Amino acid sequence: MRKTSRVIAAAVACSAILSGSVRGDTDPRLKTFAGEKRRQTEELAHKLHLPVPAEAHVFFKAAEAGNWNAVSNSFERISPAQGTNGPLPGFRNVLFEPIHETWGAYAEFSQWDGATLQRFADGILRSIPAGSIYFGGTGSGRFIVTAVRDVAKSPDIFIITQNGLGFASQYTDYLRLTHGRRIWIPSEKDVQQAFQQTDYQMKEADVWEGIVTGLTQSIFEHNKDKHEFYVEESIVIPWMYPYMEPHGLILKLNKEPLKELDPSVVAQDRRYWDGLSKELLANPKFLGNEWERGVFSKLRSAIGGVYTYRRMRSEAEVVYQQAVQLYPGDAQASFRLAELYMIAGRLDDAVAVLEGLKGHLRASDPLVDRAEAQITDLKRRAADQQSQ
Repeated sequence: MRKTSRVIAAAVACSAILSGSVRGDTDPRLKTFAGEKRRQTEELAHKLHLPVPAEAHVFFKAAEAGNWNAVSNSFERISPAQGTNGPLPGFRNVLFEPIHETWGAYAEFSQWDGATLQRFADGILRSIPAGSIYFGGTGSGRFIVTAVRDVAKSPDIFIITQNGLGFASQYTDYLRLTHGRRIWIPSEKDVQQAFQQTDYQMKEADVWEGIVTGLTQSIFEHNKDKHEFYVEESIVIPWMYPYMEPHGLILKLNKEPLKELDPSVVAQDRRYWDGLSKELLANPKFLGNEWERGVFSKLRSAIGGVYTYRRMRSEAEVVYQQAVQLYPGDAQASFRLAELYMIAGRLDDAVAVLEGLKGHLRASDPLVDRAEAQITDLKRRAADQQSQ
């Protein structure tokens, strides 16, 4: 049912265990958040006349006690990572969502140093006005921001994960129950139409992206007159590019397409990230935490995508270089920078970027090998043309 989410979930849990990065203490906000989500589960069950499965009681008992290992084990029983049918039958409805959000918060908090986590959460939440709609795509962008916002009761914003829209309709059911009185959320009919309009001859990932693209655009179009929109990018959603501009850690979706980016916005973006990168790269804890480095690199790389779309190649180059510096093992940032160099005919620079990436990968990556082969072929063709 939520295959992509479960793959990510398994990766988070395994990474935490294998890297030994799980902190011995538990942020007290997680216990408070778990209590709120337990009550939400009970309220939803009462409203929909659903029984609360026994496994949910076990899960929330562990979560409210601050026991991450027990939370992880309980969640695995509720929604096995290797399962093909999704969660247990009693959770194939909206009751799964508060549990998923609680588990996600625990999984994300376990990866972060507390000070850097707060820096990340504040950087997003303090930049978003009350009443806004925030698309939080990645695990960090969704679960950390949700937990910190809910416990602090501020700001009063609507958090939607664009990724969840591409799966079964229970997530949109959940959104209608929690947000539906204040903002427009796709109806069950809208969701069904989005699934039906997708070409199922495509690869599964392309089908999912097509559904996400359609539903996010519908949410935007129906709500943009009354609410501001902000995006923490997971996957690239092309329709958003004409509307987007840099906004601190994340991106802002303007109500109408922008003819060009305001130079003052570009200058502010450079100042903000120059200062932030300097701060982060001077922090030994950050340098030793690949998870955090990957998150901030992806945030910066997403902004670079906006500059690339605008054909602001010199600015995009600086941004991608910054993303690679934040985390040299970020394949997406490296590929984007290498592609930028290839378009500009700077093939040696593109090769250097990919070689740098290979030096930080734990295993060989066929995508990197193919990209290098492509560049070698381009260089050969260029040499042949010059010799003629």
